[in-house]
Amino acid sequence: MKNKILVTGALIATFALASNAYAVGQNNGQGQIGTDQGLQNTNTANQNVNGTGNQIQNQNQIKNQGEANQIQNNEQEGVLGQNQSNSGIAEQRRSQVANAVQEMLQVAERNGGIGQQVKTIAQTQTQNHEKLEMSLKEIQGRGGLAKFFVGPKYGEINNAKKMLEQNREQVKQLNQIKNQLTNQGDQQTLTQQIQTLTQANLEIENSLGTAQKGFSLLGWMFRLFSK
Repeated sequence: MKNKILVTGALIATFALASNAYAVGQNNGQGQIGTDQGLQNTNTANQNVNGTGNQIQNQNQIKNQGEANQIQNNEQEGVLGQNQSNSGIAEQRRSQVANAVQEMLQVAERNGGIGQQVKTIAQTQTQNHEKLEMSLKEIQGRGGLAKFFVGPKYGEINNAKKMLEQNREQVKQLNQIKNQLTNQGDQQTLTQQIQTLTQANLEIENSLGTAQKGFSLLGWMFRLFSK
């Protein structure tokens, strides 16, 4: 009887220990599964974060590239627009000078000997203004980068200034000739053409002054060589 009681107690104890071991194993298994699932979720989250970061970086790069291209296009359009504007102004000035010269030649034909002086000045004005417009186009055509490093085209500017000085001297001569004319109509016509030539010279002079403005790294050296 005593032996049966001992065996029964041993079986109960063994069963209890086996149940506890199974429960611990189950808990450990679930914990491991939970840990693995947590690590998997963490990795997925990191991948999502990295993917989002790369996407944002790519978007920023595309945006910056687009902005840079837009700025470059705007600069090119600005230069093109400025060149077109300068070209239009030059053509208008050419037309005004050409008309003035034609009027002066008609005055010259009506006034004999003194008219020859008017004719000579008119022909010289035509040549000088054509050269001035070509020089001004060269000066204004220098790009911003080249102008920043070496400055404007000082040689062309100096040549243009010399021609402007010659034009001013001839305008003074025209004023003197005008006072010698006996026909008041011719005097008035010559006065109007003198004003046209003076205005054209002033516009070119102002454009030359504008072209010389701005900072340049080596401009001072090129200015010395151009003298």
